Amino acid sequence: MVFVPEEKLRQKMQIDGSVLKYMYSVAGVGLGLIAMGGMCIFIGILLGVALYGVMETNAVILAAVIIVPSILLILLGSFLQKRRVNHYQKAYEKQAKLTPAQIHEAEEEFKQQGTVLMSFEKSKSTNSLKKMGFITSHYLKFPGPNQALFPLQNMVACFYTKKYLCQDGGYDRALVAYTDDGDLGVLYKDPPEKACLEMIDAIAAHNPLIITDHHFSYEGREYDAVRQPEEVISLHRRMRSGQ
Repeated sequence: MVFVPEEKLRQKMQIDGSVLKYMYSVAGVGLGLIAMGGMCIFIGILLGVALYGVMETNAVILAAVIIVPSILLILLGSFLQKRRVNHYQKAYEKQAKLTPAQIHEAEEEFKQQGTVLMSFEKSKSTNSLKKMGFITSHYLKFPGPNQALFPLQNMVACFYTKKYLCQDGGYDRALVAYTDDGDLGVLYKDPPEKACLEMIDAIAAHNPLIITDHHFSYEGREYDAVRQPEEVISLHRRMRSGQ
């Protein structure tokens, strides 16, 4: 799914004015602890109610023994999640190798009209919104609970293939993308084809120099964008420089 969000939705997708902070909050150990605590409280209440008619006082004590630690588990999870989310910028600096200035620029561009949202899903639930990717004037964030944020001009290739060679010698469907440093990129195994093609078209519309085919030819030479990334990156650099 690819669409241009209204301003109201863009505002919803921010925590303290940050879309990246909002998206970073989709995962974390803290969320697991909160969910576990909530489940234990529910179990404690059910046990208390089920046993109350048989062992009134003991049933209340048993429920309390389960519920009280569960509340503490939720509090711990909330603390850990808040601390994790507050360090979102360091995560993007480390994983995406971006400077604080670049991260700030990407976030400011997200707030502007013309931003495009991308997703493998059709849902617009809160959890789905946090896993969406986006395209701004100069930046590209791929979907998923990741820090795959790149300057658009650094993207070399983004393509869908039905012949991604697996370690067992077979083939898999995949969405592949990588940058001009040869190190950063993304790989999605067996993604929905229609959603991938929509994303690729949207990305290419923002940067026509991005290579969108697994196999292609240029100036009489054949290229394989999966097996020959170094050659493809070299070609892309020549194309950007106009040589």
